Amino acid sequence: MTDGLDIVAQNVLWNRLISVCEEQANALMRAAFGAIVREAGDLSAGVFDANGDMLAQAVTGTPGHVNTMAASVREMLRFVPPDMLAPGDALVTNDPWLGAGHVFDFVVVTPAFLNGVIVGYLASTSHIVDVGGRGWSAEGRSVFEEGITIPVMRLRRGSKLNEDLLDIVAMNSRVPHEARGDILSLLTCNDTGIARLIDLMSEYQLTDLSDLAAFIFERSAHGTKTALARAPAGVYHNQMQLDGYDSPIALHARMTVGDGCIDVDLSGSSPAVDRGINCPLNYAAAYAAFGIRALLTPDIPNNQASLDAITVTATPGLVVSAERPSPVTARHVIGQALPDLMLGCLEQALPGQVLAESAGALWTMSLSGTGRNAFTSLNVALGGMGARPALDGLSTTAFPSGVGAVPVEAAEVAAPLIYHAKEFATDTGGAGAYRGGLGQRIEIGARHDQDLSLSAAAFERLTTGPAGRQGGLDGAPGAVTITDGTRITDKGIYKIPAGERLILQTPGGGGFGTPADRDREAVAQDLSDGLISAEAAATLYQSNTNGRNQK
Repeated sequence: MTDGLDIVAQNVLWNRLISVCEEQANALMRAAFGAIVREAGDLSAGVFDANGDMLAQAVTGTPGHVNTMAASVREMLRFVPPDMLAPGDALVTNDPWLGAGHVFDFVVVTPAFLNGVIVGYLASTSHIVDVGGRGWSAEGRSVFEEGITIPVMRLRRGSKLNEDLLDIVAMNSRVPHEARGDILSLLTCNDTGIARLIDLMSEYQLTDLSDLAAFIFERSAHGTKTALARAPAGVYHNQMQLDGYDSPIALHARMTVGDGCIDVDLSGSSPAVDRGINCPLNYAAAYAAFGIRALLTPDIPNNQASLDAITVTATPGLVVSAERPSPVTARHVIGQALPDLMLGCLEQALPGQVLAESAGALWTMSLSGTGRNAFTSLNVALGGMGARPALDGLSTTAFPSGVGAVPVEAAEVAAPLIYHAKEFATDTGGAGAYRGGLGQRIEIGARHDQDLSLSAAAFERLTTGPAGRQGGLDGAPGAVTITDGTRITDKGIYKIPAGERLILQTPGGGGFGTPADRDREAVAQDLSDGLISAEAAATLYQSNTNGRNQK
């Protein structure tokens, strides 16, 4: 209870809860085996009340992990009710329809006990590099081909680990030591969070979190309702087209704004396909909500109350609402396009106040080699963020996912690869009064004389670049080639022959406003910095021809 605590003390407690989550996330990053978690922060961590409602989340983490986890805890407690849990127990699953949308992401939930009673839960999610099946690939025709799926079960019972479960995961993984270590790192980070939470409750002499939860949820709900009211009530529509696997995919949204709430219907989007780029609705809802909140409620902490104001639905069986057993490995290709779909709706409600489209989906670079130097390497290439109404877009920034890339030095230590180049890609940011963020050019080859295998599952926007707004030009589309002349145009598996190199250029963000209106000094600085070419400075920034005002 928090009886007697004034509003200042309650706000301090709220911030301390966020600090607990951040320490939990940092513990995960320190303990993780996989570089994609340890170096890039592909994870989430949060503290939940005794009802399984999210009270706070770590700043470190991705919307796809955090916002799905907000629903995962309650769903997992349906399978193992609280009255069946004891101190030390921990639950785990990687079910895509209960967790974060594909089998690579494991969710671990650990109850926090005080005086023999559950006072809350600590939960965390992270990416496990390999859990069998086809590995990181969109080639699977069903989720059964994509790797082992673990139903909700105990990872630990009291102080005893479920070694049978860990052995099954390890036996199905190409990197068994890493897979086991990453799952245990989730357990460790939750234990760290529990210790800090109990210390915090002892410091303030709290016996439960109910009053603090009520304070957090009431403030968050009020703040969210007020912030969402910035958008005029009405119904707004938007649509986008993505490359898809081997044919284009359409995304449709119908957004209803009113009474401090937003309802989104994604029905009308393309049907689910027979390749692994489908997105379960839980993951689609996570990123759609993030796009809305990023524009309208950026200052409201993320918790159950702030998320409850946004509802996302879709007819079952679409690429945004795929049902079991649809393949879903590269679900983020669809999911991470949804914030731009939401922002296109909100541009109609708030014209001139919405950033241009961004590169969207992380370009997951999955490279492997066989034979004597067999390995699997997972890294990400980042595109450009769309220009904002009064600021240039951020270059090589993972918006909307928020993760970083594994540093070249760490990637080269973890696998026999050489990164021959990693640099800004000139002229990729859409021209505008405010320029879109740049994509990057990356050139990679094998350290040894061996063939490489590349999964192109996540390479999106190869056909059309992110759209500009208010007269801004589109960002450049992406491009992927192999030095033997092969041009990658779909999301299949490609061979990089020994001695050849992979060259990637990620998409740039769209521009905002008429290019001719860009400050001349800013153009000169961009030219001096190599962000634009002399040709672009002389042509694109002298007129607004060929601009596309995407709404």
